[in-house]
Order: sequence, then C-alpha cells, then structure tokens
Amino acid sequence: MTQATAGKFHLPSLGFLFLVGVLGWWIPGAGHWLISERKRAVIIFVSLMFAFVLGIYIGSIAVIDAGTPWYWAQFLASPAVAYLAHLSGSVYHLDSFGRPREIGEIYTGITGMLNLLCVVNAVYMAHCINVKEREK
Repeated sequence: MTQATAGKFHLPSLGFLFLVGVLGWWIPGAGHWLISERKRAVIIFVSLMFAFVLGIYIGSIAVIDAGTPWYWAQFLASPAVAYLAHLSGSVYHLDSFGRPREIGEIYTGITGMLNLLCVVNAVYMAHCINVKEREK
C-alpha cells in the first residue's frame, strides 16, 4: 500500500484520508492544517467559528436542539454540537422562540454545511497529495 506524507505523518493512503476527514470534522480547518495548508486552515477555522458563535449569540444556545431538523445540519459543524444539545436540553432546560431562534438555527446550520464542504475539500486535497507522491 502506498504511503502518504504530510508533515511528519506516514500513514497508509486510506488511513491518512480518514484522519484528514475526521480531524476536519472535529475541528474545522484541522484537516487542512494536517496537509500543511496552514493559511487556509486558519481562514476556515476563524470564519466558521465566527458564524457558529454568532448564531448562538443571536438565538441563544437553545438553538441547538436535537429535536429539530436543523440539528443534523448543526451537527456537521463538530461532534461538540451533540454535547451542546445535551447541555441546552437536558441539563439547563433552555428554550428560545421567534425570529432570533430561526436566525440562530440558520447561522449554525449553514456553518455545519460549510464545514462539510471544507472536509470534502481537505480529503480531496489529501488524495491529490497521495496521487502526486505515487507518480514520483
């Protein structure tokens, strides 16, 4: 099996692609950071975290509710969203209503969907690195 190299990591191709995808999902931009795209990783992290935190600020943390369809879009931002949903629903019993909640759900949901695009991009770029290394 061919080996993929990014920085100091030497993993089999599929393992490396999986690691890039999982890290990119857990921490937005971490997949790009792993493949040495530092500037892109910082831009992704800052912009997605800004949008996510802004959505929570607008609609309160109660916009992350596992009972709504928006939850699955929000979950794409990071697995930490599941913990936030647990806190807002089960622990603190928070609730929010009206336009601010809708706007907050939209911001946080769009952030999750944008993170999915960034994860796909990071995995594709890692795949391109593997292909270039095989051609050498």
